[in-house]
Amino acid sequence: MMKIMAMILGLISLTFIPACYAEITGIVVDAETGEPIEGAVVLVEWTEEKGLPGLRYHESYKVIEVVSDKDGKVKIEDGVFNPTVEPPDVTVYKKGYVAWNNKFIFPDYRKRKDFKWKDGYVFRLERFRDEYTHNAHSSFISMAIGVLEFEKKRLIHNAVRWEEIKAFEERTGIKSK
Repeated sequence: MMKIMAMILGLISLTFIPACYAEITGIVVDAETGEPIEGAVVLVEWTEEKGLPGLRYHESYKVIEVVSDKDGKVKIEDGVFNPTVEPPDVTVYKKGYVAWNNKFIFPDYRKRKDFKWKDGYVFRLERFRDEYTHNAHSSFISMAIGVLEFEKKRLIHNAVRWEEIKAFEERTGIKSK
C-alpha cells in the first residue's frame, strides 16, 4: 500500500514539475565579442489561460523585470510554482542591439529552439544591423513584450521608447526632437 501511495504521489508531482520555474541566473553578452552587456533589460512574464472552452484568453500571472549589471549578470528571483501557468515569455533588450526573445528570432520570426529555463543561461544579443529597420524591430519587440500588464513593464517600455521613435521617423520621414 505504501509503495502504491509513493508511486501516485510521484506521478502527481511530475505533473507539477513543468510549471516550476525557480530562481535562475544568467548573463547578457554581445553575440559577436562575448563581452558582457551592462544595462540590458530582461523581462520575464508568465501567463495563465482563463475562460470557458471556446472563449479562452490569456491573463498575465506574474511579471519580473531586471537589469544586467556591469558584468552582464542578471538574477531572476522569485520564480513561479503554479501548475496552471504557461512557460514564461522572456525578452531581453538593450539599445543598439536586436531584442532577444525565447520564442522567436528577429528578423524572420523563426522559432527559437535553444532556450531552456536553467541557471547560468547566456543571452547572446546581436548588434543592430544597417539592413534592419527600426519599424520592423519595433513590431517584433511589441509582439515579444505583449500588451498585458503594461504598468508592470516600465523598464522595458522606457528602454524601447528610443526604438519606437526611430520607427516613427522611418515611417514618416519626420525627425523627432
